[in-house]
Amino acid sequence: MINRLCFLALIIMVPYTKSLAETSLQEVGRLDIYSATDLRAISPVLVAFKDKYPDIKVVYREFDTQDLYHAIKAKSLREQPDVVISSAMDLQVHLVNDGYAQPIMDSAVNDLPSWANWRNEAIGFTYEPIVFVYNKATFKNKLIPLTHESLAEAMRNDDDFFAHKVGSYDARRSGLGYFVATQDEVTSSISGRLQESLGRAHTQVYGRTAKLLDDISSGKLIFGYNMLGSYSLAREKQDSRIGVVIPQDYALVVSRVAYISKQAKHASNAQRFLSFLISTEGQQVLASKSELMALNPNINALRDQSINFHPIPLGPALMVYLDDSKRRRFIKAWESALLSIKGE
Repeated sequence: MINRLCFLALIIMVPYTKSLAETSLQEVGRLDIYSATDLRAISPVLVAFKDKYPDIKVVYREFDTQDLYHAIKAKSLREQPDVVISSAMDLQVHLVNDGYAQPIMDSAVNDLPSWANWRNEAIGFTYEPIVFVYNKATFKNKLIPLTHESLAEAMRNDDDFFAHKVGSYDARRSGLGYFVATQDEVTSSISGRLQESLGRAHTQVYGRTAKLLDDISSGKLIFGYNMLGSYSLAREKQDSRIGVVIPQDYALVVSRVAYISKQAKHASNAQRFLSFLISTEGQQVLASKSELMALNPNINALRDQSINFHPIPLGPALMVYLDDSKRRRFIKAWESALLSIKGE
């Protein structure tokens, strides 16, 4: 795995003292990426791209999902990075709908599944199920919930076991957390009951996947609900203390979404990068070397399992829960279900 310090070798910073002409000449071979993806997780992809195009200097800036969205909205179109990547599919669709993107000029985009391509401007390039994560030692003599229904029943019937030991994303602070929670409501008829069970268990809420996984691994938590499968499965390979369940009744699938900024300064390099992401070569790097999961069905082995995977389609329907009044109502209901009994 390539660490953060080694990866700095790929980054070039252009001093503001350079003349415009000098800066333009130097930046021909530059690519600016803003992304809500852990650098460690995506590093092998960036390095493989760099190996393919050694003259392109990659500048990668990492954000949380909501912080990324607000950073983009705070800039004019002329100040935007070249490429924007996030797993908060709804926020990405919102930005593209607001005119922040340009078409991706690669015929391979037409070969993507329809749910992973919106207007040839926003494309998904990963296939990441939403999963359960558990502490193996704690569940040694316990039945592991394999479905949403069995999880709701387990938390209802064994209050003492789960109390204060379940973790999930904070829908108020995490863009991905809010997105997955709303999609759960759209997909499942028992989402309300599950939220109530999570509330009775005094579920602890988190802003980042890494901290959640750390606490499950240490035993501070025993169970993680609705967690990003790519990071969770990658951690499971490295840490024998945790296990991952892809829910057998249904598994939401999010795709990390990329777009090219409408007025990207290095548009040709951005086009090359997105083409690389969806190419067979790029997808193989994703699957074999990164902590992400490939979209290509011939490369992603998970797609062969007999589980009811439910990929979330890119499109304007994802913006429904971004409406201010609907968001407030959803968050209020979520807080009432999960957090209202915290002080009891």
